[in-house]
Amino acid sequence: MNIFSTPFSHLPFSGLFKDYTSNFSRLADFFDTNPFSETETVKKLEEYSFPGDRKEVIRILTDFNRQFDANDQVFQSIEKLEDEKCLAVVTGQQLTIYGGPLFTILKIITAIHQADIWEKKYGRPFVPVFWMADEDHDFDEAAAIGLFDRDEIKTMTIDAEHVNHQRVSEIILGDRFEAFRNEIRHLLAETDFSGRLWEILDDTYKKGSTFSEAFGKLILKIFGKHGLILAGTNSEVSKRAVTEPLIQSVEKASEIFDALNTRSEKLNVKGYHRQVYVQISNLFWIDDDKNREKIANSGHRWHIEGKDIYWDDADLINEINKNPQRFSPNVFLRPLTQSWLLPCIAYVAGPSEVAYYAQMKDLYSLFDLKMPIILPRFSAAIVESGIERIIDKLPFEKYEYNQRIEDLESVYISRADTPDIESIFTIWKKTAGECSEGSIRAITEIDPTLKGSAEKAITSYFNELDKLKGKVYRSLKEQDKTQLNRLRRIQNSLFPNGNLQDREVAFIYFMNKYGIDIWDNILRQLAGHTPDSHKWIHL
Repeated sequence: MNIFSTPFSHLPFSGLFKDYTSNFSRLADFFDTNPFSETETVKKLEEYSFPGDRKEVIRILTDFNRQFDANDQVFQSIEKLEDEKCLAVVTGQQLTIYGGPLFTILKIITAIHQADIWEKKYGRPFVPVFWMADEDHDFDEAAAIGLFDRDEIKTMTIDAEHVNHQRVSEIILGDRFEAFRNEIRHLLAETDFSGRLWEILDDTYKKGSTFSEAFGKLILKIFGKHGLILAGTNSEVSKRAVTEPLIQSVEKASEIFDALNTRSEKLNVKGYHRQVYVQISNLFWIDDDKNREKIANSGHRWHIEGKDIYWDDADLINEINKNPQRFSPNVFLRPLTQSWLLPCIAYVAGPSEVAYYAQMKDLYSLFDLKMPIILPRFSAAIVESGIERIIDKLPFEKYEYNQRIEDLESVYISRADTPDIESIFTIWKKTAGECSEGSIRAITEIDPTLKGSAEKAITSYFNELDKLKGKVYRSLKEQDKTQLNRLRRIQNSLFPNGNLQDREVAFIYFMNKYGIDIWDNILRQLAGHTPDSHKWIHL
């Protein structure tokens, strides 16, 4: 296994993310810590102090992880948090069918990788935590999975029974799941690793399980051995522990709005766009049918649109105190609940998350919290052996395949070192004709009646040359066809659907083809690498 890097500047990332990873000074005002500066990291570690009750954190996490059949390594990792010096490297993602795309794995690998590096480097305990976005209600995103069907990416979607705005974590895999499962198994080619993979998948994703149960169990089956801890707020105990930031989001609604808006405007002035639209309310309401409904705000009045539910500030705060499980944080409030519940020294973020964290810096001080170090996750594509064998036969760098196929083909044809066939055969015929003239004269002098036969022989020779020229052209066309097919195959693998591979391809595809321990191997190989560039992982 070999790993190569390409600067993010060559790939389709936002200007903000490119600057964050290569020109941090442009964004220093929007973050607390440069993630690639050891000096700033050490300073952050020295200054950080967790205000929460560590014993309560251990109790909550122990209870939370039991429901996912966590192993001993997970509980040992949780117990480490009792040490006042122990800090958490947190990441998170929505709960997606069969675990979702490759970037979910890359987030987890980054968190484990960084926790291990810092523990060895600074001589204090760190634990990796995966925050399950178990309150999101975007079912369309959670229900889709991308797999290769031959050389084309195919998106499969589960048709699960659910209602709009229901939290995905609570959706149950029902009668339709079995048919979906069989489709996925059919699409994944049978390999030496298929049996073990499907033992794991069938033990985690099964009829009657919720998305949350299935996803959490799968992640711990893969990464529990590394002491990965699961966390989330879609439980009564966890939600009770983060009641205070929910209340403060009401008490300080105007200040929060102003802080977010001011930062967002500053981003605009610098030429970046705001990732998330800012509103006064950062809360959702869980109704009697378990739907997650946006709470709107008008002055000091709060209400659910389309429903006869209203509160003033005091009423809403009282309701949160009594029933915190009926309230859910939005994208801005969720990071604050993470830092409230956990000693979160760092958050491993994808490119879009880095962008909305840039809007958030001032929120942390409003909640008497410290903004964590925002670490970009590893961005990577797996270069399979079949692709590696043909990629050197074409005149492109791997990142150049991020173009329209028509543009790639045009560039290839313009770069192709094709011989001038017409010139070759014109010179050949001219040379042959000049040589033949003397021979024809000599034969004519011997026997004038043979002149026609001699000329006919030359004509026949030229006809054979024309036939040969046609064969050469057909051969070149076939060679071009082979190369153009290779070009399409490489592009479909590295940039399926014209997108980065880690955003499109389900990670179970690689487990099925290369083994259950593929992520352990990649984790080892990433030692010494930093997530400041796109990685090409050659298996």
